[in-house]
Amino acid sequence: MTGKFRCRRFGRTSIKRKTDETVYRSHCDSAIRSPIQNAGRLTTEIGRPWLRPLLIIGWFIFSFGFGLGLPIAAAEGYVIPDTSFARRSVLDSVTAPVPSAIEQVRELIRVPGSDPVFHRTEQQQGRHYYVFIPAGDDDFTLASPGTFIIRRRLDDGAFDQIKVFLQHDEGSYIRLFPHGRTLRMDVYIANTQLYRDVPVAMSMNRAITASTDTLLQAGAGVVDWSVLEVNPHHSGYAVIRGMVDQIRGALPYLPDAEDGAMDADGNLVYIESLLSQEQLPGFNCSGFAKWVIDGIYGPQMGTFLPIDVLREKHLAWRGTSWSRPLEDKRDPYFGLDWTRNLAVQMDSLDRKIPAERIDPEALDVRRVPFARYVEDVGYRVESLSAVLYWLARNEPGTFYLGSVNRLFGSDPVLRQHTHVVVLFPWFDESGRFQVSVMERNVETSLSSLEKRYGKDYIHLVRVRGNPRFEPPRFQSMGRLYLDHP
Repeated sequence: MTGKFRCRRFGRTSIKRKTDETVYRSHCDSAIRSPIQNAGRLTTEIGRPWLRPLLIIGWFIFSFGFGLGLPIAAAEGYVIPDTSFARRSVLDSVTAPVPSAIEQVRELIRVPGSDPVFHRTEQQQGRHYYVFIPAGDDDFTLASPGTFIIRRRLDDGAFDQIKVFLQHDEGSYIRLFPHGRTLRMDVYIANTQLYRDVPVAMSMNRAITASTDTLLQAGAGVVDWSVLEVNPHHSGYAVIRGMVDQIRGALPYLPDAEDGAMDADGNLVYIESLLSQEQLPGFNCSGFAKWVIDGIYGPQMGTFLPIDVLREKHLAWRGTSWSRPLEDKRDPYFGLDWTRNLAVQMDSLDRKIPAERIDPEALDVRRVPFARYVEDVGYRVESLSAVLYWLARNEPGTFYLGSVNRLFGSDPVLRQHTHVVVLFPWFDESGRFQVSVMERNVETSLSSLEKRYGKDYIHLVRVRGNPRFEPPRFQSMGRLYLDHP
C-alpha cells in the first residue's frame, strides 16, 4: 500500500492515514550531530570551536576559584542537601583497607543543626558502595536531591566513582570519576547526558568528603546549574495536570478508527474524504490530537475546528524538489502540516488575530540549548525527555503536539512523519518532573516512545494549556458534543 503505513497500536494492527513527513536520509544524516560534546561543552549553543579557549579559561577560574574563597553561585535559588558531615564522620571505615571495609552497614547519622543522614553499604558485581541519603519529605528515598554514593573496587580498593543525585529523579545526577590526579564530571538531567568530561580540579580523596556545593562549584565554569531551578508551584503546572486528569477520565470511552477524526459539528468522519465513518467510528492519532485541541477550542467557540483548515499544505514552507512529486502519492508532510495547523489555530484563538496572519512555523520548538533541531524533522526521540524538561521549566503551562519522523516506505525510502502524539510535561508540587504521553486514544510513556522510536525524530509545536479545557464527550456512536455544566 504505497502512501500508507502500518501503525501498530499496542497489540493489534491497524492502518493509519497517509503518513506525515519527508526529508531524505542524506539531509538528516548531514544535519544531525551528537548533542553531547566532549571537554564539558554543551551541545550546539556553546559547542563552537572558537569558544573552546574561553571555556578552558572559565574552567580554571571557576574550578580553582572556590579554593581561593571567590564567591561562586552554582545554582542560586536551588539548594541541594549536603551529606559531607556524615561522610567525614565515617571516613575511617570508608577508607579502611579491603577486606575490613566491606562489612554491611545500616545506620542513621545525626547531623548538628540539620536533618539526619541514612548511611548504608552494599556490594554488587565486585564493587562496594557507600550510600548517604539525606532525610527529606519522602523519608530516605535513594533518588533524592543530595544522595551521595561512593563506589570502590574490591580487587584493589580504589575509589572509581562518585554519584550525587540532583533532584527527585533517578535520571538527574552528576557522576565523578578519576582522570589522572584530578576528576572528570558527567551531568545527567531527565535521563539525558547534558555535559561530559567536565574538568574538576580536585582529587578523589578530596571529593569524598567535599560538600555537594563545592562539587557543583567546581563545574560552574562550564555547567549551567540554573537548569535545576524550578518553581513547582507555578500555576501553569496546575493547568497541565488538570488537562491530563480530564483526558485520562475520557480515554476509556474513545474508540479507535483508521483515518478518523471529528468535524466542526462533532460528527466522526474520515480525514481524507470527510465522509461519515461506517461501522465502528473513532479516531486515529491525528484525530485524537484534534480532539484534545477541540477541548480548548469548543468551549470558547461553541463549535469544533473544521478539518479542511488542518489539512492545508504549506508547500512554500517545507519540502524539497524530491518530495514535491510525492505530495499526492505519499502525502509525506501530512503530520507536520496537521500539527502546525492545530497550533496556529490555537494561537489565533489566544491572540484574537486571524490564523492567516500567523507564520505556520511560529509555534515550532526550534531552540533547546542541549539538543539539535533539524528543519522540519525535529529532535531525536532519545533526547525528548531532556527537551521536555527544559520546555517545562521555561514554559510552564504549555503542552506540545509531536509528529514522529522516521524512515518509511520503499521506492524511494523517505524520512517522513508516521505518528502524532500529544505531550504534557509539568513539575509536581514536590518538584518531580512528570510527562504524560497521549497517543491514539491511550496514555503511554516516554520510555514507550523511546523503545519504539529511539533513533528516530519528533517535531514539536507548542500549545498553551487552558483551565477551561473541556474534552468533547460521546453522545452516541458517531457524534461528540460539549458537556457544558
